[in-house]
Amino acid sequence: MGQKWIILFLLLFIALPSSAQSGNALSFTIKGQVVDSLHNAGVPYATLQIVLADNPRQTVKMLACGSDGMFETTLTAPDAYFVFIQSLGKTTVQKEFTVEEGTKTVDLGILYMTDDVQILGEVTVTAQRPLVRVDIDKIAYSLEADPEAKVNNLLEMLRKVPLITVDGEGKIQLKGSTDFKIYMNGKPSNLLANNPSEVLRGMPASSAKDVEVITDPGAKYDAEGIGGIINIITHKNSSLEGIIGAVRANATTVGHYGGGAYLSAKVGKLGITTHYNYQQMNAPWNNSSMERENLINDQEYRLVQNGRYKPKGPFQYGYLEATYEIDTLNLLSVGVNISQGKRTLYNELGVEMFDRAGNSVHSYDRNSTKRVKNGSRDINVDYQRSTRRKDEFLTLSYRFSDSPNDNEDYTDIFNIVNYHSAEPFPQQIINDASTREHTGQVDYTTPIGKLHTVETGLKYINRHSRSKTQREVLVNNDWQDIFRSNDDFRYMQHIYAGYLGYALRVNKFGLKTGIRAEGTALDVKFDNAPEQNFKTDYFDVVPNITLSYQPGDARQLRLGYNMRISRPGISHLNPYVNDTDPQNISYGNPRLDSEQSNNVSMNYSSFTPKLNMNIGLNYNFVNNAIERYTFIDPDNPTIAQTTFGNIGKRQHMGGFLYLSWSPTLKFRITLNGGINYADLKSKRNDMGNNGWYGNVFVSGQYTFPEDIRFNVSAGYYSSQILLQGEGSSFYFVGLSLAKDFFAKKLTVSLSTQNPFFWKYIKMTTTSRDDTFSIKNINHSKTQMFGINVSYRFGSLKQPIKKVKRGIKNDDIKSGGSSEQEGGQQ
Repeated sequence: MGQKWIILFLLLFIALPSSAQSGNALSFTIKGQVVDSLHNAGVPYATLQIVLADNPRQTVKMLACGSDGMFETTLTAPDAYFVFIQSLGKTTVQKEFTVEEGTKTVDLGILYMTDDVQILGEVTVTAQRPLVRVDIDKIAYSLEADPEAKVNNLLEMLRKVPLITVDGEGKIQLKGSTDFKIYMNGKPSNLLANNPSEVLRGMPASSAKDVEVITDPGAKYDAEGIGGIINIITHKNSSLEGIIGAVRANATTVGHYGGGAYLSAKVGKLGITTHYNYQQMNAPWNNSSMERENLINDQEYRLVQNGRYKPKGPFQYGYLEATYEIDTLNLLSVGVNISQGKRTLYNELGVEMFDRAGNSVHSYDRNSTKRVKNGSRDINVDYQRSTRRKDEFLTLSYRFSDSPNDNEDYTDIFNIVNYHSAEPFPQQIINDASTREHTGQVDYTTPIGKLHTVETGLKYINRHSRSKTQREVLVNNDWQDIFRSNDDFRYMQHIYAGYLGYALRVNKFGLKTGIRAEGTALDVKFDNAPEQNFKTDYFDVVPNITLSYQPGDARQLRLGYNMRISRPGISHLNPYVNDTDPQNISYGNPRLDSEQSNNVSMNYSSFTPKLNMNIGLNYNFVNNAIERYTFIDPDNPTIAQTTFGNIGKRQHMGGFLYLSWSPTLKFRITLNGGINYADLKSKRNDMGNNGWYGNVFVSGQYTFPEDIRFNVSAGYYSSQILLQGEGSSFYFVGLSLAKDFFAKKLTVSLSTQNPFFWKYIKMTTTSRDDTFSIKNINHSKTQMFGINVSYRFGSLKQPIKKVKRGIKNDDIKSGGSSEQEGGQQ
């Protein structure tokens, strides 16, 4: 099967470019230089707009000059054109030129700009926004200023945004990291949080006007651990009507397939947007092994587990949002987001225990089936009141969220030799867990003069997490309950917050600062063990400040500090004991406190039409980090227990480099890389670890004639430094081909990862302390071939207006699963 996919991929790779060459596509080069007439120097980053002479309202090409005023672009058809050149503080320059057949290059020469305002003659063109803008805490790319946004989807346009990388499989990185959030109009969506690549691939870029990269989140954001935010801004003007949509399907050779649909419609004052996507996973069997040494028990010294695992199951998500423009100043928005996954993990293992001398003590085979049902159901209601004063508005928001996280485990052991369990097998455990939230929020933003902006707001969250566990064992063909005191658990939080932010812009200097105060009251109850109940309260003040200096239109030096708090989620807190593997168990800790992280960063950015660069240095420290750790209790030396605690003292120092170079309009090379030093210490057993780690990602993109796009990418991620050990390094190579048909409405793309080598990759994780050492090894199939087909239809003349503020509940710490996704449990 794999060889057939390789042959098909190579045939298309060879045939498509050769077929495109036979199309005899025309290409004409247009070049010149924009010069300041007073200083006789190039005008940096002036914006050029090329239009048809007989239809000046139709933009053919939009681009920006280099730092020296030089520009070069291509046109595909002979005709008469106007070029309009614009730069802040200078008059708009108009020049007519003609492209004739047989002329490959048109040199417009030197085009002078003056400081005097002149009235254009016969043709009037509305001023265009620059493609890239740098602000105090963000970088913005204008989609409405780029004609390609009219025919591409949002994921394709993200490739052009500074600091963002999209590889051949559509995976998104910000500054070389996956630690970021994606917002829509300033607020998060579970839809984008679950699988942003698939969602953005199905959304037309014409539904948005800007993509913002928020590098230093301010006081209004309550997220933890955010390396940045990608904020997609939709259009404000929605007076026109229409409908747009897209359908897509995909499949891979590693058992992933699915499809989705997107639809957006505007009828009068009512706008409706909906998206649905379905994905099915049926991965192949992968091998796994685990070896544990118990340093305090000579009789049961070495545990060895060898076997295989297989994940399977569907995942689906979708949203429906309706907005109603009451009038030009009042807007009401109601949205529903739903995501649901049902994953089944099959595990088959052979287990054997040895003493220190190497003699077999006991053995058995263990088969388990774990079913996980999780997802979310969210309802958002936002009311926005604008004023006739630009950028002044008041927003009232409410959100309800229900996030189930249910588990069903069935485990049986057989072929038993000298093994005696405390409880009989088979066993089945049903854990019903979820989190529900009610959130209310008010935000107000107003400018003060031309230099100052003030924003303030209040927020309240009522969060209720619960867990109910039913344990049963089979005795004489009868399922009997096993009672444990912490099986019924409730965790209630009341969170209240307020923030005040201030921004100042004076010439080349900028300041953005703010302070956020958050209080938390929590109440933890165990229905079957009321003596374990407890309450606690804490209060945090979270400051932030960012200073910036902008020596040029597209260069910026920035220094920032912010502090974030992070609250434990239900997966960190849930005391449910996962003992599917009776000799390696895991559970949460309901007595966790929120952690505080302090972040200092320095950043330099420079953007030109051909070269984008961002260099950064970061320092982060946390004194009460929530860390996952494993230990062996001397009173129960045969079992390794894994849980969480506020035991960590963590410091991270590092730097990163982002480069994007486009020597021609058809070719682009991107480099994302970083190196970090981590120093981790623990209050428990004087644990600690430190060391260097890093990553590098390189991609090259070339567009052949007939708009056939080829992408090659490669990445290496070194082993991560963990509190009790380290993870495994990871590397990959990817290739992809894409071609549009029917006026770019139909897109067909082929992709592959590790097509010729590294069919399987070995992932090793080690953990250790003074009492034990554990090594987990998983072999995963990484060689993949896939196909993706999408079709876009309809026309929405102006996308739907949405509120600018909304609820952002990002205070929950991520990555809290107390179990591994595959392999050994």
